[in-house]
Amino acid sequence: MSRSYHRFLDLQKLIDFNYRLSYSKPMNIEDPISLVHLKYFCDAVRLGGLSAAATTNFVTQSAISQGITKLEKSLGITLLAHHPNRLRPTPEGEFTFRQGLDILKRTSEFKQEVATKGSNLIGDLDFGCTYSFALAVLPGYLKRFRSDHPQVRINCNLGRNEEIKRMVKSGTTDFGILPDEGDLTGFAKRDIYKGKLHLYCSSQIPKKDHKKLGFILAASHSQETILLKDAYYKKFGKPLVGILEANGWTVIANLVAEGMGIGYFPDYIAQQRKEAFQICNLPIESHNYTLSAIYPHGMQLRKSSELFLANFLPESLKR
Repeated sequence: MSRSYHRFLDLQKLIDFNYRLSYSKPMNIEDPISLVHLKYFCDAVRLGGLSAAATTNFVTQSAISQGITKLEKSLGITLLAHHPNRLRPTPEGEFTFRQGLDILKRTSEFKQEVATKGSNLIGDLDFGCTYSFALAVLPGYLKRFRSDHPQVRINCNLGRNEEIKRMVKSGTTDFGILPDEGDLTGFAKRDIYKGKLHLYCSSQIPKKDHKKLGFILAASHSQETILLKDAYYKKFGKPLVGILEANGWTVIANLVAEGMGIGYFPDYIAQQRKEAFQICNLPIESHNYTLSAIYPHGMQLRKSSELFLANFLPESLKR
């Protein structure tokens, strides 16, 4: 028998064994678990509400509620304890949530393994990245990936670095793409691109006027702002004071392109609009950065994720 068939049998055994162990009764074969309803429940718990689960699954909130009710009936247990403005799983619901995530993941892997036996890649591609990265890099690459693999369903979750880490830890996404900085304990990582952070200003501003420009900074706690302030102090012996603080490299780049000041951001942002920027004529060193894909230690990425990362070098990142 094929490896895929054995995996399917493992899924059946996993479902039956876990519920026999926890509830001391066998699965009722005449009232089986619906994987759709299981996903509705897991999404509701993971996202913190029925409305968010409905949005994720492109159904109504009523459909989510009815699906969870049917799942409870199938299992013979109560999964959710409803509180005002809050949704909380019961102890049985917590167990079901943990096992459900594993079941859904293994089901997806089974589907992908079966799909890859044919000539076309079929399945899901779930990942997270920052807003700036999504705006600057993804459109062209995703268009090509989608053209090559039209039957893969792509789900891109956007957030800040810490939010992306939480997505990956919770299983919301298979992997996240972010700068290799901060605490990555518990994650495996794969470097996908190395570049430099530069000081940029508008290409319309003469070099002799660069020193007159003020600095547009990212949040004061961000790694790049800390590096820039340290480098500025070492060079000039005084603290760097910005004229404006903005969230997001793309926002900063847009302000810089309008001639509002100097920005410190990655080269992949500037390469989107090469004609709009020039490297600023100030004696402050550039810093290296690495973009990495992170995923939980010990987790095997899906075929679609492996292929996405293996071929990841969008035109915007080519030198």
